[in-house]
Amino acid sequence: MDLKEYSGRGSIYLHLANNHRYLTASEDDYSPPPFPVAVPTFKELEAFQEFEFGASWKNYFFLTEEFTFLNHGAAGCALKASLNMAQEFERYMDSQPLRAKDRELLPLLAHVKRKMADFMCCDPVDIFLTENCTSGINTILKSLPFTTKDVILTLNIGYGAVGFAVDRVCEMTGATHRKIDINLPVTDPKQIIDTIRDALQKDVKFAIFDHIPTNTAFIMPVTKLVKLCKERDILVLIDGAHSLGQLDINVSSYGADFYVTNCHKWFCNTRGSAIAYVRKELQERIKPLVVSWGYNRGFMAEFGWSGTQYYSQYVSLLSTLNFWRTVGGDVIRSYCSDTVKQAARLCCEKWKVEPVCPEHMIGSLVIVRLPDALNDSNWKSEGEKRYMLADYLYFMHKIEVPIRQIGETLYVRISCHIYNQMSDFEKLSSAVLDICENRDSLVNYNSKFNQIPTA
Repeated sequence: MDLKEYSGRGSIYLHLANNHRYLTASEDDYSPPPFPVAVPTFKELEAFQEFEFGASWKNYFFLTEEFTFLNHGAAGCALKASLNMAQEFERYMDSQPLRAKDRELLPLLAHVKRKMADFMCCDPVDIFLTENCTSGINTILKSLPFTTKDVILTLNIGYGAVGFAVDRVCEMTGATHRKIDINLPVTDPKQIIDTIRDALQKDVKFAIFDHIPTNTAFIMPVTKLVKLCKERDILVLIDGAHSLGQLDINVSSYGADFYVTNCHKWFCNTRGSAIAYVRKELQERIKPLVVSWGYNRGFMAEFGWSGTQYYSQYVSLLSTLNFWRTVGGDVIRSYCSDTVKQAARLCCEKWKVEPVCPEHMIGSLVIVRLPDALNDSNWKSEGEKRYMLADYLYFMHKIEVPIRQIGETLYVRISCHIYNQMSDFEKLSSAVLDICENRDSLVNYNSKFNQIPTA
């Protein structure tokens, strides 16, 4: 490709028309566009034969030393180099806004899609960039022509905002939202498969399953669940909000009609970056929430431009991708998974509770049932105990960690990334035991904290 094709003529409309060629060109015929800012390569890490992860790796993030951060799963944490690159790109764009917007931006985004599609094992013409999984799922749901005869099936362990999106679509179309319960503990993936098989009745037209549910944190058998749906002619969407970075994902192999994943969570890219996959045969039916210059020019053009913004969170994916390739995805995932499994064993032993699922279903995120002293039904009835516990751990122990309530039971959800180490989880274990022994101090503290001052 001649560089003149990228920057010789200034027009968003022109580049949208060429989007197909940017994305379908073979590696031999494709030349990357010139990048206006430096893309970090992390060459300083290439000399290492192996890595000792832990607290020293906080240097690659902007994390404060004040807190023990065990909630990477909530919103991720951007690599310092990627965030710096995004900000540098924004400054570059403002140095000559029309040069960047009209002549350079779309070929850069096409290049990002080629690289990310290769990393995720899918075709770049089958994906679009979006702000987060919630946005991608809303886009897909609101594109499909549901009727009053249709059922959309979800699980009780799914993400709450996705459930609300399904509710809204059902309000608009008259479809029915059917939510199926997955009971804990899960002793084997077959337990999940059997439950869902029984729920896939003839009126189900669309199903949404999490790859790693945000509340229960175990890895779902998505390939087998997709197969169940395909056998019944049910469209299926996999919500992989927590998958990219936790798992070595291979989108094409799952067989799902739709797959969405966040890039700002476990992958550690700048916030507001996600990728949505749509099977080729369905792309004509899927339309962006925002109609812009790609209207009626096909899937790639319609999702190529949503209006004026920096798009820097997508450009910075090249930095984040370089980090993962340099350090090694398998190395990162192995450390995080091994450490969080060890942490779960520690907490289960100290708190005298049973695991929620087998270890082979754990990635870098796990939930552990809180001790009986904090799951006492009489004590739990006094207000929102899970918020009390999270606040107490935050303010009194400087631990950032979420408390989850599933059914009538309280759990702690712990995340592990490369900057965490076992001493972080030992601190959490001890803090929870301290709360168990001094439960009244928690209630008294919360009462004072929530006291409304009077005039």
